[in-house]
Amino acid sequence: MSHCYPVLLAGGLGARLWPLSREIYPKQLLSLLGNNSLLQQTALRALDLAPAENVITVTTRPHYRAIRDQLQELEPTLGRNLLVEPQGRNTTAAIGVAALHAQNLSPNSTLVIMPADHSIRNTQRLQKVFETAIELANNGRIVTLGIQPTRPEIEYGYITIGNKIPQTENSFETKNFLEKPDAKTVEKLIAARRVYWNSGIFVVTAKTLLSEMNKYASTITNKIVDASRNSVRQDKVTVFQHKDYSNIPSIPIDKLLMEQSQKLALIPIDVGWSDVGSWQQIWEISEKDEDGLVKTGDAITENCRNSLLRSEHRLLVGAGLDNIAVIETADAVLVTALGNDSDLRKTFRELQRLQRPEATRHLKERRPWGSFQVLMESARFKIKELVIEPGGRLSLQSHKHRTEHWVVVEGKAKITRGDTVEFLETNQSTYIAAHEIHRLENCTENVLRVIEVQCGDSLSEDDIERYDDV
Repeated sequence: MSHCYPVLLAGGLGARLWPLSREIYPKQLLSLLGNNSLLQQTALRALDLAPAENVITVTTRPHYRAIRDQLQELEPTLGRNLLVEPQGRNTTAAIGVAALHAQNLSPNSTLVIMPADHSIRNTQRLQKVFETAIELANNGRIVTLGIQPTRPEIEYGYITIGNKIPQTENSFETKNFLEKPDAKTVEKLIAARRVYWNSGIFVVTAKTLLSEMNKYASTITNKIVDASRNSVRQDKVTVFQHKDYSNIPSIPIDKLLMEQSQKLALIPIDVGWSDVGSWQQIWEISEKDEDGLVKTGDAITENCRNSLLRSEHRLLVGAGLDNIAVIETADAVLVTALGNDSDLRKTFRELQRLQRPEATRHLKERRPWGSFQVLMESARFKIKELVIEPGGRLSLQSHKHRTEHWVVVEGKAKITRGDTVEFLETNQSTYIAAHEIHRLENCTENVLRVIEVQCGDSLSEDDIERYDDV
């Protein structure tokens, strides 16, 4: 499959999985099912189709470093075709720029478009489906993979099918493609039976896709072409300019193209698919005990049934719970009825409106050099634990509004302050004045842990001026 180009769509947010999913660290980066994150699981499925240098990943500016790090943990060349949007503009823009990028790499490219935040249990069966889908796509079809509905679900797209496509084993013409219909329409569709959920997985040649986009939305397609033409290669990734990208309307590809195109075909799949879109769905696909309980972390229950308890940092105790999800993180606890997705989405929007930091980021965040975790915070001081991996180093930087005190609690640190370089060991400390250019490095083969105390009028992560960054 030398002309196969898997496209990973990694720009989603996952609001219904708060408090684990945050704006800066969305659900595709989380390890919710198994050791690898949802992004990494999707990337492994892509590697079954094509070499790493063919995999194209589309994400947004706030996420691209974490996306790149996780991809490169699997395979160093997986980050070669990383496309960075200045802001999310929905799937039309993301798929459009990916198709143009693939066409530049190979005029005969076939795209296998996969959301990076879904779970699929039977990957071998999926690979066989892809073989059929690629053959159909090379004959000019836009192929979508359909899921048999198990419940009325207004968050999905619905596709009704017609006749079987001649000379294929299990492929169908499509009659209608409805993106997120209302509840009454959903009930009628499910009663009709010959209907499938849209999995969000599409297989199509770049040539067919761009031709159909130009046919049904030439103005939007031209804006996508302009944004691609003016993109720049920066930090070894392709970055689109805000002034061009903001001109692209924010429209899902399902609305723009799939509801209109006459070239759509559907292949039903039964591969253990889930979009992992809510705590209800995580409970459904997780292994349960005899009481229907899913427990992760340090959780103890008494007289509980059909519930999900997830502890990230401390003991979590549930008593007398039924059909409840309790999710504990370092800075927030969610208690909700399973399936109560609409209220949770509204709550998340309220957190955003209030500009609560719990909607945006976790207290612990990964960085290319390691990680940091906020231990305590007030209006004028913040205490962090920095964990610098062997060989890791922070950027050469300064701060306008704050000072920093560094105390080495484990390992040996190399510290640059202006023209001075010093080495500190456990139980030694140093002081960084405002405006002083500085850097922290771990030149050893052991982990370095540093307690950082910030003091000042502004303790924002934005108060960093970088002079050299790895």
